[in-house]
Amino acid sequence: MNRNKDNTPLNTRLQALNTLLIRERQAITHLRISQLDDIQQEKTQLLKALHQPGQAVDDESAGLINTIKVNNERNRMLLESGLQLISRLQDNVFRRLALTYAAHGRSLAIGAGPRLLNRSV
Repeated sequence: MNRNKDNTPLNTRLQALNTLLIRERQAITHLRISQLDDIQQEKTQLLKALHQPGQAVDDESAGLINTIKVNNERNRMLLESGLQLISRLQDNVFRRLALTYAAHGRSLAIGAGPRLLNRSV
């Protein structure tokens, strides 16, 4: 790895990105969906600032980069799991709605005793 006596700007940005990933995880796990768009915009800006060809990376920077990779992968898995859960819940809702309709849309009484509710068959 390249050694650079002063990697303060790089390390400061890397630490900011890591802190942002921690905030992103908190937003995901606490279902603060409205915060995710702002976090995504901040992340994009930080990544643009970090993308500087030829920038020297010392051991401290390398350690921060590894931590960022771990946190980023964790957030990716959390988001993927959340999307799968939402998809399953949505499928269940539509499946239940579909059960109330038949091919011809006929209405049928539901329940025993006095017929208080109707559903399509």
